[in-house]
Amino acid sequence: MKRLFAFLTLALTSVAAGQELQKFEGCRVVDSGWADGDSFPVTLPDGKEIVLRLYYVDCNETSATTETDQRRVRDQSSYFGIDDHQVTLASGRRSAEEVRKLLAKPFTVHTAFASAPGRSAKPRTYGFVTLSDGRDLGAVLVGVGLARSFGVCRGTPDGLTTDAAEAQMDDLELGAAIARRGIWAKTDAQRLISLREAQRVEERELQEAFGQSPGEPLDPNTATVDQIMLLPGIGEVLAERIVEGRPYKSLDDLRRVPGIGEKVFAGLKDSLQIAP
Repeated sequence: MKRLFAFLTLALTSVAAGQELQKFEGCRVVDSGWADGDSFPVTLPDGKEIVLRLYYVDCNETSATTETDQRRVRDQSSYFGIDDHQVTLASGRRSAEEVRKLLAKPFTVHTAFASAPGRSAKPRTYGFVTLSDGRDLGAVLVGVGLARSFGVCRGTPDGLTTDAAEAQMDDLELGAAIARRGIWAKTDAQRLISLREAQRVEERELQEAFGQSPGEPLDPNTATVDQIMLLPGIGEVLAERIVEGRPYKSLDDLRRVPGIGEKVFAGLKDSLQIAP
């Protein structure tokens, strides 16, 4: 995807047509002991509390107490070309702290209340945050090197298409990397290449060892994100996109999911089945 250090191809997605963003001014962040830079609880003006997951960005994990968290930290370290996972975790904690400061004043949330399943046990809702000074929170985090341009996306509140918004976020990340801001100050360009290659090899081995077995088709309407990720050619972002696109009346409906081209679909169709 990226134009920097031969980054891996990562797909972004848009929400289904007809889901309009709703605007909520005067929102406030809720103190919690688990929030990170891209997911945190907020209170809407009517008092309703939701857990907001930012579109477009992924901040590093703040802890790694489970195997799932550890795998995510390793993936994030590889993305930034860092050998020491503690550096990655420290960056995640710094992101969370910076977000708490940025959200000290009331802010505006734009959301269509699309579910953000991911791997968290807490129900989350995708959205955008406009800070009290008018800046987009996701763009700020990527621009200062506290997040990567990665994840689910849609048209923005200010009217940018997904393609235009993706390009804008990628440029912010490129600028942060060149200027070695935030976690990019710790990047080893040569190690980045070797770490990413090692990750690709491991992903292929996992798919070969634990991928869906012949004769056991997976139902895309009920499978979890983790189960879908075991299918050939499917990463976390595309798995989340498939879950968000439910329900599917036929396998052909999967073709409407951004990122599932003819090649990916051909590799998937024999492993999937829509339950009657």
